[in-house]
Amino acid sequence: MTFRFAALPALALPAIALIAAPAAAQAPNWAKGTQITVTMTNKGYAPRRITMRQGAQYVLRLRNPSDRAHTFAAKEFFAQARISPRDQGLIPRNEVVLKPGRSATLHIVAPTTPNALYTFKSTRIQDAASDFKGEIVVR
Repeated sequence: MTFRFAALPALALPAIALIAAPAAAQAPNWAKGTQITVTMTNKGYAPRRITMRQGAQYVLRLRNPSDRAHTFAAKEFFAQARISPRDQGLIPRNEVVLKPGRSATLHIVAPTTPNALYTFKSTRIQDAASDFKGEIVVR
């Protein structure tokens, strides 16, 4: 009886390796992905609606050609998406802050939740009166 319990962990390790192997094989190639560009003007975001496929890779480029700073805050989306390790520093509080004339590029894998709707908005007080909001739809 003791022998069976002692052998169980030894048998479990190969099984865990077999389960983990497909996940490791599917590690994202962060250099690839469908490009999406969101432009921040003093009037709002363009486009205001972004559609993604669940689990697909994207290169999200945020541009601010305006003369004042803007943010792209998407707390729930950033919490559910996989962000490239090198890009995680761009979203310390689940938002990207862009000074005038700057841009940022995020390499992401869309969340795997089907038919999900996430919102994004600006957290800047001067943007409150403008149309600084949008949505990300994951199908």
